[in-house]
Amino acid sequence: MKNLSLIIMMALSMVLTSCDEHEPIDLDIHPGYILCSDGQIVSPSVFNSDVHTPVAVVFAEKTGKHQALAVLLDEIAPVAFADTLSFDQKTSGSETEYDGYVNTVALQTTHLDRDSLVVKDNKADPRNYYTSPLGLLAFRHHWFFQSDYVPSVAELGLLYSTLTIVNPIIERCGGTPVNRSPENAGCWYWTSTEVEQNKMNQAWLFSMADGSRHKAPKTNCYRARLIVEYNPL
Repeated sequence: MKNLSLIIMMALSMVLTSCDEHEPIDLDIHPGYILCSDGQIVSPSVFNSDVHTPVAVVFAEKTGKHQALAVLLDEIAPVAFADTLSFDQKTSGSETEYDGYVNTVALQTTHLDRDSLVVKDNKADPRNYYTSPLGLLAFRHHWFFQSDYVPSVAELGLLYSTLTIVNPIIERCGGTPVNRSPENAGCWYWTSTEVEQNKMNQAWLFSMADGSRHKAPKTNCYRARLIVEYNPL
């Protein structure tokens, strides 16, 4: 019996030692993780298309400045930032803030009455206002209170920095990879940030080919890629 007790104690000691040597389980969310329609975020290693419905891929971890951010699987075809020039849509104009959500709210809610075109009794008609065609395409997806929006300059910079991780996962999920080809301006994407020095007429484009930026007339048409913040309940 003594020998049996000694064997059991040695076995328990080996098990406990083995457990202690294991690395702690990583519960953080990392670039490449997949946001699913039920609100779950799963790692690529456990993702199963028979079980999960993917909607976006994480490209930025949560920090003190922003939540975890994920990019939608598909992109918006070329569209204008605004349907007129000489109009400030009231975005922040900041090239460093992670404020795409607030910018997109401004794009959707800041309008200019077409005084010369309207009948005074019919001003409520949305056709009587200058709008942002780009901004109006956002906030149409809701998964567990997560709403998509047009990323700011700084947020697209985060996406650019992790594309080598994110694009293969987007493809695996059946989505459209972020375009990195400079051919036919395919790599240029709208941000939700107007150019601070000329907010009436220009907004920032971001190149996914090399991470550069370009000031463009807001009535020009370019692609866009909506993103979503992950805010677990």
